[in-house]
Amino acid sequence: MADTYYELVIKGNGKLLRGFIRGYQIAKNIKTGLILCNDYPINTHHLKHVLTFRGGHVHLVCKARIRQNFLAAIEKAADLEFEILADNEIHEASFQFEFETFNKEVASGIKRVLRRLPAGLEFDSYTPEETLDPDAKGVEIYSPVHDYIFKGKGKIRGDLQKLCTFHTKLAGHEFFEVENILLNT
Repeated sequence: MADTYYELVIKGNGKLLRGFIRGYQIAKNIKTGLILCNDYPINTHHLKHVLTFRGGHVHLVCKARIRQNFLAAIEKAADLEFEILADNEIHEASFQFEFETFNKEVASGIKRVLRRLPAGLEFDSYTPEETLDPDAKGVEIYSPVHDYIFKGKGKIRGDLQKLCTFHTKLAGHEFFEVENILLNT
């Protein structure tokens, strides 16, 4: 990841904390770099959190350059009874995907999307497989045999903010199945 990010877990009233975070973003004119994990499919269900965190808490991700001032603001708001439960550097963010189509035009679109990986993102793995079976030509769409198959799976990693945006793009494409974003702390 180009920028360093931190996963923060803050205990407190969820609605109040979300309002506090949004107010902080507006007051400091922060457009990116402070991400509420509930706004994206980010996997925050670490076993250690399930076992140790009781009561209401919010997971968020914060760029390193924003973190110190944000944590200071949380501490200054002591009357709101927020408590920082975790503050961990994220070493890697990634998600896995897969796709399958029997249509060459759709396959071209999938290839185009995956060729245009935004700067700051990279494939950790990617295995596309294209199969042409001329003997199956003319078989209907619901048949177990198709004359053309393009399928693949892979893992994309990189800058968390860009990863969230690209994940949203793939999740909105009807031929992609995407898993939640994983944070490696």
